[in-house]
Amino acid sequence: MPADQAPELGESKVIAPGYRADDFLAGLAARWDIPLGEPRLIDAPRGRKVWHFSGGVPRDGERRMAIAGVPTQQGDIILFSCMVKADQAKAGTFLEDCVDTGIPGWDAKGATAWLKTAKQQVDALYTKERRQVVSSLYVSAGTHAFLRRSGPTPESVGTYELSVSGGGIAESS
Repeated sequence: MPADQAPELGESKVIAPGYRADDFLAGLAARWDIPLGEPRLIDAPRGRKVWHFSGGVPRDGERRMAIAGVPTQQGDIILFSCMVKADQAKAGTFLEDCVDTGIPGWDAKGATAWLKTAKQQVDALYTKERRQVVSSLYVSAGTHAFLRRSGPTPESVGTYELSVSGGGIAESS
């Protein structure tokens, strides 16, 4: 659906106690040669401060592949995102690697099947609408994921952003 029609998801919570950035995300970053920065405290909406880390691989003067996340001060992951330009070689493979998360109880095969369908759906709608669009949700083990495709201009190929988060809507699904 167009992103401006997407429902609010609720406040994110820890994906799973003990699920840490230095586990899955460090391995993902190493496999894709993405240097991850150290977590730092940043300003967030509604006057809050949150811990945040990110890393990206620049190509031709722009960030073409990136990983970002919000951990607790203790390091447990609340949410993470994988971003990749839609025309990047192996963009789909990168996103598939991102949904193979290792979250305790997460159905990785189901997530991969969902991602393939979600990608087809957002691609079709993005091609038609040429504005930010989001997929349906994937919910497993108290965690949800969605795929967004956006671009700065109507002529842009856009960027995929796969977001995985604990809490909120996943708890009531």
